[in-house]
Amino acid sequence: MSKEQYQPRLTVKDKQSLIHLGSLDSFDITEGGKAAAKLLLTYLDGGNQNHELEKAIDIYNDLIPNENFGGEYTSLQWLCKYYLAEESQKVNMRQQPMIDGFVRMLTDDNAENLKTYLNYKYHFKEYGSGDTTQLRARMRFLEDFILFSNPARDSWEATKDNLDQVPLRKGAHVADLGCGPGYYSFRFSEFVGEEGKVYAIETNPLHLDYLRDYVKRYDVNNVEVVEGSFEGIGLSPDIQVDAVFICSLYHNIYAAFTDEERDYFVGSIRNALRDGGELIIVDNDLVTEGELPYHGPYVHRDMLVSQLWYYGFELKDSFQFTPQRYLLRFGMAEPPADGKNDADHPVNVIPVTSSGSLVRYRIIGTSTSGYTVRGKRCGRMMYEGMLANDSEKLHAAYRALEELYPLERIGDDYTALMWFITYFLSSDEEKAEMTADPFIKFYADYFVENDYERLKTYLYYKFHLELPDPENGNITTNYEYNGKEFSIATLNEWNEFLIFNNPNRHIWEKTNEMLDLLPIKEGECVADVGCGGGAFTWRFSNMVGPKGTVYSTEINKDALSYLEAFTQTGQGKNIQTVVAKMNNISLPENSVDVVFMCSMYHAVYITDIEFVKDDFIESLRRAMRRDARLIIVDNAVTPRGVPSYYGPGIAKELVIAQLKYYGFNLVKNEQLIPQRYVLVFEKDPEFVPKKKEESEKVTHAKNKLEKFM
Repeated sequence: MSKEQYQPRLTVKDKQSLIHLGSLDSFDITEGGKAAAKLLLTYLDGGNQNHELEKAIDIYNDLIPNENFGGEYTSLQWLCKYYLAEESQKVNMRQQPMIDGFVRMLTDDNAENLKTYLNYKYHFKEYGSGDTTQLRARMRFLEDFILFSNPARDSWEATKDNLDQVPLRKGAHVADLGCGPGYYSFRFSEFVGEEGKVYAIETNPLHLDYLRDYVKRYDVNNVEVVEGSFEGIGLSPDIQVDAVFICSLYHNIYAAFTDEERDYFVGSIRNALRDGGELIIVDNDLVTEGELPYHGPYVHRDMLVSQLWYYGFELKDSFQFTPQRYLLRFGMAEPPADGKNDADHPVNVIPVTSSGSLVRYRIIGTSTSGYTVRGKRCGRMMYEGMLANDSEKLHAAYRALEELYPLERIGDDYTALMWFITYFLSSDEEKAEMTADPFIKFYADYFVENDYERLKTYLYYKFHLELPDPENGNITTNYEYNGKEFSIATLNEWNEFLIFNNPNRHIWEKTNEMLDLLPIKEGECVADVGCGGGAFTWRFSNMVGPKGTVYSTEINKDALSYLEAFTQTGQGKNIQTVVAKMNNISLPENSVDVVFMCSMYHAVYITDIEFVKDDFIESLRRAMRRDARLIIVDNAVTPRGVPSYYGPGIAKELVIAQLKYYGFNLVKNEQLIPQRYVLVFEKDPEFVPKKKEESEKVTHAKNKLEKFM
């Protein structure tokens, strides 16, 4: 079939998400894992009793086949066995340099790194207040190191089988992209021999330090450590290789990069490959129900294969030695033209028409602001104009923001800052008119009290005004604020209040027109799930009237505190705030007529592991009355050439297909702007959810665990 005739398609076969990103943390820390970790810590902290290690090993023997596939358990169990070994056995266990490096990193200095990991991973210690940036960076490094330098890695990954499929001859040159602590890099160095070359490419400074020390300590001459970036793979333009190898990384390239970033990144892979060179990808796959999933991120292989097709990489071969892990080999070809979206296909079949991703997971409010130089100049003009009460400079900032907001950071703070410039320059009478709505007045007061202290502080740190003026040309757009002078958490909290409760939100979102589309009636009960600071809660409060109720559910207690402070002013008497959980909206059965979720379902789809997502959606169904509606407003993945919403997004086809398997039928599909859509669902009256049945393995593991607790 020619490229013109072929169009990749994704088939959604069940309710599982096709991609998962994000931290599992409390949901993958089970009682068994915690018990084993506590036993190992007790040994390290001076217990030195072999029975502690033996008990931990027994627990891991039961847990490893039943939970946390590919996680830290096999690595920690190997360390328990190492500590139990006789000295002569330990010498034999450390003969390979990679294993010796693993042991050194975790057991030197009285096992300080291992104890740190166990204490904070399993919450025996908490980060606490103050600047924890370095400790968190160290924990991210240790997490990667324990997972990927694991001497028992072959037991879950089938590493040897995968390596047998990597076509590296003696003398070959290979780029190990995102190599972490170098597990595959140093394997490849043995394959290619002294005549060959391995470029170990990594961005994490702690991994880079380990790699450099390893190369020097073990006299590895054919591995060159390369500090990479997200702006290309990091190799000089004159270097070409026979293979680019990417392990457990492409899921991030797919979901976390913008189209422009990914175009440049994948383009740099093509430029680095010689004629006949191959792109080889190992990543984690979605698994069917009944199989133990990989413990962390995954991306369905078909999403990856479809995207790379449009980048001119044709799949040559694929291997899958475990259900959780695949290896794909691609050769280079001429990139095809984008396809067309054929509307005549089943709900569960999604055509892939370009190299754009179907999800985007860019987190709003991170410390790296990513403002363009033009954006930073706007922030500086506004800040300086407010300090000097310079109306001319403030008008100039307003005009610049007005020009920028349709082009970049749609949905972020530009239009909110425009509102505050107008407010700052207004007379007292005009200000009173701008804040006639009590919710807007509460919003304004929050940022303008004490002579605009919050707003000025936000501008100063969010736009990195502690750095030189961008007009001097010595400021970058990717500077990461360190959080030492002012709390990053507070900055992020203010950012969310600023953008979500923004009185100018209608400018980019067409909020009023969108609300007119929603089937919400007077006297109804509405659940605003993930309500944030309550912008929609307040609108719904007015729509349902005094006879109606709005349940505002949120896991972020700071956001709820903001909304509760507003209701304590005497407004919104029909609003009830509810502290929810990731897996439960915490509302009574048959209590609501409408469930509303704005800019939230993408997180449920992308970041919730399956059993958390199942429980969450089941809690929605329980709370919904027989004829209730589920309304999803979320951020579209825009086509090329159309500016995207600043934060995360998801193709509506994925949402529609998944919710069909959860028993929700689409009844309305509207899109007023390219960046945002509105989906309305009703419960399928014929739908019968499957009952969860615990496997015999899991039951056996739980029963065995009781004797150790």
